[in-house]
Amino acid sequence: MHYDNYCLYNKVERKNLKLKNDLRRCRFEHQEISQQELANAVGVTRLTIHSIEKGKFNPSVLLALKIARFFKKPIDKIFYLEEVK
Repeated sequence: MHYDNYCLYNKVERKNLKLKNDLRRCRFEHQEISQQELANAVGVTRLTIHSIEKGKFNPSVLLALKIARFFKKPIDKIFYLEEVK
C-alpha cells in the first residue's frame, strides 16, 4: 500500500462512521413511489426498504447498486457516510 493511501486509510478508520441515505427523498422525487413499489422493483420486501430508510439495516452492495440503478443516480447521491460523535 502506498504511504499516502495508508495515511488516508488510517484517518478514515479512526472515525466512527454511519451509513446514511436519502432513499425516502429519492422515492418522492421519483413520482412518489411507495416503499412496496421500490421493493418490488429491486427484489426485496417492503420491510427491507423501510428498515434501510430508518437506518436500522444497511443494504448489501448489490442491493445499494440496484437501488441506485433504479433511480438512475450515482450510488453516493443516495447512500453516504456521516461521522457519528
